[in-house]
Amino acid sequence: MRLRVRHISTYIALVAVALLIAGCSSREAIESIERAERLVEEQPEEALRIMEGVASDELRTEEDRAHYGLVYSEACYYNYIDVDVDSLTRPMMLYYLESDSHAKRARAMFQHAVVAYNGGNHAEAMVALMEADKSLDKVANTKLRGSVERLKGDIYSEGCLYTNAYDAYVAARDCFAELGLEEHVKFLDYDIGGTLIQLRRFDEAKALLEGVLSYTETTENDRFTCAVTHELLDLSIYLDDYDMCRTYVELIEREGVLLYGEPHYMCVKAMLLAHEGELAEALALVDAAERMEEDVEWADVEYAHYIIHRNVGDAERALYWQEQSKQAQDELIVAVLEQPVLNLQVDMLRADLEAEMRERELMHQRNVTIYIAVGVAVIIVIVGLSLYARHRIRRKNREIANYVETIESLHNDIERIPRDMASSITALYRDRFSELNELCDIYYDHSGSSRHKSLVFNKVLETIEAIKGDSSRIDELCAMVNKYRNNAMQRLKGVLPRISERDYRVALYSFAGFSNRAISLFIDSDPVAVSKIKYNIKSKLKSANMADCEQLIALLSDK
Repeated sequence: MRLRVRHISTYIALVAVALLIAGCSSREAIESIERAERLVEEQPEEALRIMEGVASDELRTEEDRAHYGLVYSEACYYNYIDVDVDSLTRPMMLYYLESDSHAKRARAMFQHAVVAYNGGNHAEAMVALMEADKSLDKVANTKLRGSVERLKGDIYSEGCLYTNAYDAYVAARDCFAELGLEEHVKFLDYDIGGTLIQLRRFDEAKALLEGVLSYTETTENDRFTCAVTHELLDLSIYLDDYDMCRTYVELIEREGVLLYGEPHYMCVKAMLLAHEGELAEALALVDAAERMEEDVEWADVEYAHYIIHRNVGDAERALYWQEQSKQAQDELIVAVLEQPVLNLQVDMLRADLEAEMRERELMHQRNVTIYIAVGVAVIIVIVGLSLYARHRIRRKNREIANYVETIESLHNDIERIPRDMASSITALYRDRFSELNELCDIYYDHSGSSRHKSLVFNKVLETIEAIKGDSSRIDELCAMVNKYRNNAMQRLKGVLPRISERDYRVALYSFAGFSNRAISLFIDSDPVAVSKIKYNIKSKLKSANMADCEQLIALLSDK
């Protein structure tokens, strides 16, 4: 009997050891991953070779598999291998999302953001970068911070949020400059230069890009030289500086640095030739560029045709090609405005605010339960204080909800007016709306603190104040309304020459398509008061009994 018990005990021990071994990852695989991790930045090719030799099926725990995904994705990144499928990074990201290891968490979020960006999922990439920011606030990694900011800049730039892109690129450059990484700094200078062109800050862009071109002459990176030269060629056309254009055309032909973008170069050169009177050769170059169907940018071809026909003196054909180019630009603007990055961030902010409201309500309920146990006398006092606090919380929440709805109103009112006018007004106010991105930044910078809600709320107030106090934008908006509404503001002044400034502003915003809610914020009032002002204006127009009055009254209808 004792012998049998001993055999059973031995069997149980062996089974336990087998289960323990089955639940542990291969030590050799773990050591290989750790060795590759140490080499990944300085010797990325060797790190990738090591990772390719790791048998992933020998990794038993979720932590080891996540670590494998992190190091493997970094090895691909540092070897300039673009990966756009997240089968490796998504499980890694989900694991580290709940991890307290912020050093690895930040790296994992960045690597998933890179893969999401490569796959065209810009909104998901931005969310991952925000999570990386949260971890980088807790650990120091200046180089990774620079990489995160650079990728943010790329996403903002593709979304045409150029002010945001500029800020992100500058932050990235500062990080790399702090580390003394000159090559990274010059690449960021190139990105900033291209962004400055989009912001129409041409002189700053020229100085920056010429400095980058001088740097590329000290390196053997012909591809970088080609990219910088393309930007300078575009800048010469924007500046209408054909001497500058000739300089860089000659540089390309002398140094042979045109490694890509041949159709683009041919169109720019055609514009230069047209300016110099070589019209036949210019047309031949554009025709040749058109035949390169896979690489050609049709916007380049259309603008080149416009420049050539303008120089020929064929105003009708020049106008045709200018209209073609304008239509393509309008389509691009509409496509950009439909991208989800900004909308996603606003939705995230709203969701977090709602979650915090729910958390406050739950906290209140827990407090009530505790207070009941203290005794009847204490309950009376506590309930009174609780009701007072609840009233203040609800009042604050109503104010926040009101501003969130107003933000949506400011954004959505544009959709109810003619497309051309909507595009112009959206372009006028886009940078103000893009400032809402800062709300997300503030939230994530102060997440978990008692200050973040008030900071978000105060930033909303600042943004609204900036919109309603910007007189130059009001003048531009007036010009737009006159352009698209058949000189409505000018006609209003003609009919009511003594109209007050306040009434004039209400009419302007109404003609532009904004709702009473939005107008009330712009003039420090409320929607009911706005309706009364509009009613008074209508009454004065009816009393004037002039031909224009009916159309102006129609434009003042409530929305």
